[in-house]
Amino acid sequence: MFEEVIVPCHGERLEREALPALQRALFGKDLEPLGAFVRGLKVEDPALRGAIERDWQEVRAHVLHGQIDYSGRGPLPEHWRQYIDRDANLYDWRHPKWAQDAERLLVDATIRTAHAEGWDGRVHAQGRTVSGFVDLLLEVAEALPEGKPLVEKFLEGLPEWLQHANAYTGGYLTEGDTAALHGLLAGKQAELGTRLKAGPVLPSFLAVLARAQEAGVGLSWTVPGMSR
Repeated sequence: MFEEVIVPCHGERLEREALPALQRALFGKDLEPLGAFVRGLKVEDPALRGAIERDWQEVRAHVLHGQIDYSGRGPLPEHWRQYIDRDANLYDWRHPKWAQDAERLLVDATIRTAHAEGWDGRVHAQGRTVSGFVDLLLEVAEALPEGKPLVEKFLEGLPEWLQHANAYTGGYLTEGDTAALHGLLAGKQAELGTRLKAGPVLPSFLAVLARAQEAGVGLSWTVPGMSR
Protein backbone atom coordinates (compact mmCIF):
# COMPACT_ATOMS: atom_id res chain seq x y z
CA MET A 1 0.00 0.00 0.00
CA PHE A 2 1.33 3.45 -0.92
CA GLU A 3 1.34 6.13 1.77
CA GLU A 4 0.82 9.75 0.82
CA VAL A 5 3.19 12.24 2.40
CA ILE A 6 2.49 15.95 2.85
CA VAL A 7 5.37 18.22 1.87
CA PRO A 8 6.15 21.94 2.36
CA CYS A 9 5.45 24.21 -0.57
CA HIS A 10 5.94 27.88 -1.38
CA GLY A 11 2.29 28.05 -2.32
CA GLU A 12 2.05 31.81 -2.80
CA ARG A 13 5.11 31.70 -5.05
CA LEU A 14 3.60 28.85 -7.05
CA GLU A 15 0.21 30.51 -7.48
CA ARG A 16 1.18 34.16 -7.99
CA GLU A 17 4.55 33.90 -9.72
CA ALA A 18 5.58 30.51 -11.07
CA LEU A 19 2.36 29.25 -12.64
CA PRO A 20 1.38 32.53 -14.37
CA ALA A 21 4.93 32.92 -15.75
CA LEU A 22 4.96 29.32 -16.92
CA GLN A 23 1.62 29.74 -18.68
CA ARG A 24 2.80 32.93 -20.41
CA ALA A 25 5.92 31.15 -21.61
CA LEU A 26 4.19 28.03 -22.87
CA PHE A 27 0.99 29.44 -24.31
CA GLY A 28 1.94 33.05 -25.03
CA LYS A 29 5.54 32.44 -26.16
CA ASP A 30 6.66 35.13 -23.71
CA LEU A 31 9.73 33.70 -21.97
CA GLU A 32 10.90 36.82 -20.12
CA PRO A 33 8.62 36.54 -17.03
CA LEU A 34 9.64 32.92 -16.49
CA GLY A 35 13.31 33.74 -17.00
CA ALA A 36 13.07 36.60 -14.51
CA PHE A 37 11.33 34.29 -12.02
CA VAL A 38 14.10 31.70 -12.28
CA ARG A 39 16.86 34.31 -12.00
CA GLY A 40 15.22 35.82 -8.93
CA LEU A 41 15.07 32.57 -6.96
CA LYS A 42 17.34 32.41 -3.92
CA VAL A 43 18.48 28.79 -3.74
CA GLU A 44 21.38 27.88 -1.44
CA ASP A 45 21.71 24.24 -2.55
CA PRO A 46 23.95 24.20 -5.66
CA ALA A 47 22.50 20.89 -6.88
CA LEU A 48 18.94 22.19 -6.68
CA ARG A 49 19.98 25.49 -8.28
CA GLY A 50 21.50 23.51 -11.14
CA ALA A 51 18.37 21.38 -11.51
CA ILE A 52 16.16 24.48 -11.73
CA GLU A 53 18.44 26.00 -14.37
CA ARG A 54 18.26 22.79 -16.41
CA ASP A 55 14.47 22.73 -16.05
CA TRP A 56 14.28 26.31 -17.30
CA GLN A 57 16.48 25.59 -20.30
CA GLU A 58 14.35 22.55 -21.21
CA VAL A 59 11.13 24.58 -21.08
CA ARG A 60 12.74 27.43 -23.02
CA ALA A 61 13.85 25.02 -25.75
CA HIS A 62 10.37 23.54 -26.07
CA VAL A 63 8.91 27.02 -26.59
CA LEU A 64 11.58 28.18 -29.05
CA HIS A 65 11.29 24.99 -31.11
CA GLY A 66 7.48 25.12 -31.32
CA GLN A 67 6.83 21.95 -29.33
CA ILE A 68 3.77 23.23 -27.44
CA ASP A 69 0.77 21.40 -28.89
CA TYR A 70 -1.91 22.74 -26.53
CA SER A 71 -3.45 26.19 -26.10
CA GLY A 72 -3.68 26.06 -22.30
CA ARG A 73 -7.49 26.14 -22.37
CA GLY A 74 -10.18 23.54 -22.79
CA PRO A 75 -9.93 19.73 -22.97
CA LEU A 76 -6.56 18.11 -23.40
CA PRO A 77 -5.69 17.34 -27.05
CA GLU A 78 -7.23 14.21 -28.48
CA HIS A 79 -3.84 13.00 -29.71
CA TRP A 80 -2.63 12.88 -26.10
CA ARG A 81 -4.93 9.94 -25.46
CA GLN A 82 -3.28 6.56 -25.15
CA TYR A 83 -6.09 4.09 -25.73
CA ILE A 84 -6.23 0.83 -23.82
CA ASP A 85 -9.51 -0.14 -25.46
CA ARG A 86 -11.09 2.16 -28.04
CA ASP A 87 -14.38 0.30 -28.11
CA ALA A 88 -14.79 0.69 -24.36
CA ASN A 89 -13.29 4.22 -24.49
CA LEU A 90 -10.66 3.29 -21.92
CA TYR A 91 -7.51 5.38 -22.10
CA ASP A 92 -4.71 7.11 -20.23
CA TRP A 93 -3.29 10.54 -21.01
CA ARG A 94 0.14 10.56 -22.66
CA HIS A 95 1.49 13.98 -21.70
CA PRO A 96 4.30 15.19 -23.99
CA LYS A 97 7.77 15.92 -22.69
CA TRP A 98 7.19 19.68 -22.58
CA ALA A 99 4.38 19.20 -20.04
CA GLN A 100 6.53 16.89 -17.93
CA ASP A 101 9.45 19.34 -18.01
CA ALA A 102 7.15 22.22 -17.08
CA GLU A 103 5.84 20.28 -14.09
CA ARG A 104 9.41 19.48 -13.03
CA LEU A 105 10.35 23.17 -13.08
CA LEU A 106 7.29 24.08 -11.02
CA VAL A 107 8.04 21.40 -8.43
CA ASP A 108 11.76 22.17 -8.17
CA ALA A 109 11.18 25.93 -7.87
CA THR A 110 8.26 25.91 -5.43
CA ILE A 111 8.20 22.61 -3.54
CA ARG A 112 11.77 21.35 -3.32
CA THR A 113 12.97 24.85 -2.39
CA ALA A 114 10.55 24.84 0.56
CA HIS A 115 12.34 22.04 2.41
CA ALA A 116 11.94 22.50 6.17
CA GLU A 117 14.50 20.94 8.51
CA GLY A 118 13.02 18.11 10.55
CA TRP A 119 9.76 18.13 8.59
CA ASP A 120 7.50 15.11 9.11
CA GLY A 121 4.59 15.07 6.69
CA ARG A 122 3.28 11.62 7.42
CA VAL A 123 -0.31 11.42 8.64
CA HIS A 124 -1.17 8.65 11.08
CA ALA A 125 -4.51 7.38 12.34
CA GLN A 126 -5.05 7.65 16.09
CA GLY A 127 -7.42 4.72 16.19
CA ARG A 128 -8.58 1.82 14.07
CA THR A 129 -9.22 2.80 10.46
CA VAL A 130 -7.96 1.90 6.99
CA SER A 131 -8.35 5.52 5.87
CA GLY A 132 -5.57 7.92 4.98
CA PHE A 133 -5.49 11.68 4.68
CA VAL A 134 -6.88 11.64 1.12
CA ASP A 135 -9.89 9.68 2.40
CA LEU A 136 -10.23 12.22 5.18
CA LEU A 137 -10.22 15.15 2.76
CA LEU A 138 -12.82 13.53 0.51
CA GLU A 139 -15.10 13.09 3.51
CA VAL A 140 -14.43 16.64 4.67
CA ALA A 141 -15.48 17.95 1.25
CA GLU A 142 -18.82 16.20 1.64
CA ALA A 143 -19.37 17.09 5.30
CA LEU A 144 -18.24 20.74 5.11
CA PRO A 145 -19.24 22.45 1.86
CA GLU A 146 -17.33 25.56 2.95
CA GLY A 147 -14.14 23.49 2.97
CA LYS A 148 -14.67 21.80 -0.38
CA PRO A 149 -12.81 24.42 -2.50
CA LEU A 150 -9.71 24.09 -0.32
CA VAL A 151 -9.87 20.30 -0.41
CA GLU A 152 -10.19 20.23 -4.18
CA LYS A 153 -7.31 22.68 -4.54
CA PHE A 154 -5.12 20.57 -2.27
CA LEU A 155 -5.88 17.31 -4.08
CA GLU A 156 -6.01 18.45 -7.71
CA GLY A 157 -5.55 22.21 -7.87
CA LEU A 158 -2.89 22.19 -10.57
CA PRO A 159 -3.97 22.43 -14.23
CA GLU A 160 -4.74 19.12 -15.88
CA TRP A 161 -1.96 19.59 -18.43
CA LEU A 162 0.56 19.37 -15.56
CA GLN A 163 -0.92 16.21 -14.05
CA HIS A 164 0.87 13.55 -16.07
CA ALA A 165 1.17 9.90 -15.05
CA ASN A 166 4.45 10.37 -13.16
CA ALA A 167 3.71 13.81 -11.76
CA TYR A 168 5.00 14.66 -8.29
CA THR A 169 1.61 15.93 -7.14
CA GLY A 170 -1.75 17.17 -8.35
CA GLY A 171 -2.45 20.00 -5.94
CA TYR A 172 -1.25 22.47 -3.35
CA LEU A 173 -2.29 25.00 -0.72
CA THR A 174 -0.91 28.49 -0.30
CA GLU A 175 0.24 29.66 3.11
CA GLY A 176 -3.10 31.42 3.58
CA ASP A 177 -5.05 28.36 2.45
CA THR A 178 -3.21 26.23 5.00
CA ALA A 179 -4.19 28.57 7.81
CA ALA A 180 -7.79 28.69 6.58
CA LEU A 181 -8.12 24.91 6.39
CA HIS A 182 -6.57 24.48 9.81
CA GLY A 183 -8.98 26.97 11.32
CA LEU A 184 -11.97 25.33 9.68
CA LEU A 185 -11.07 21.79 10.74
CA ALA A 186 -9.88 22.70 14.24
CA GLY A 187 -13.22 24.38 14.92
CA LYS A 188 -15.09 21.22 13.92
CA GLN A 189 -12.63 18.66 15.28
CA ALA A 190 -14.89 17.15 17.93
CA GLU A 191 -17.79 16.77 15.52
CA LEU A 192 -15.74 15.47 12.59
CA GLY A 193 -13.71 13.10 14.74
CA THR A 194 -16.79 11.05 15.53
CA ARG A 195 -18.82 11.70 12.38
CA LEU A 196 -16.29 10.74 9.70
CA LYS A 197 -15.00 7.24 8.98
CA ALA A 198 -11.55 8.81 8.58
CA GLY A 199 -11.99 10.74 11.85
CA PRO A 200 -9.02 9.01 13.55
CA VAL A 201 -6.75 10.61 10.93
CA LEU A 202 -7.88 14.17 11.72
CA PRO A 203 -5.63 14.94 14.77
CA SER A 204 -2.49 13.99 12.87
CA PHE A 205 -3.54 15.98 9.80
CA LEU A 206 -4.26 19.02 11.99
CA ALA A 207 -0.78 18.66 13.49
CA VAL A 208 0.77 18.81 9.99
CA LEU A 209 -1.27 21.91 9.17
CA ALA A 210 -0.09 23.51 12.40
CA ARG A 211 3.54 22.68 11.61
CA ALA A 212 3.14 24.32 8.21
CA GLN A 213 1.84 27.50 9.84
CA GLU A 214 4.76 27.55 12.26
CA ALA A 215 7.22 27.10 9.38
CA GLY A 216 5.47 29.74 7.25
CA VAL A 217 4.92 27.42 4.29
CA GLY A 218 2.07 26.16 2.19
CA LEU A 219 1.57 22.48 1.43
CA SER A 220 1.55 19.93 -1.33
CA TRP A 221 1.61 16.14 -1.23
CA THR A 222 3.15 13.20 -3.02
CA VAL A 223 3.47 9.42 -2.94
CA PRO A 224 7.11 8.40 -2.39
CA GLY A 225 8.31 6.01 -5.04
CA MET A 226 5.56 6.94 -7.49
CA SER A 227 6.97 10.28 -8.64
CA ARG A 228 9.98 10.62 -10.95
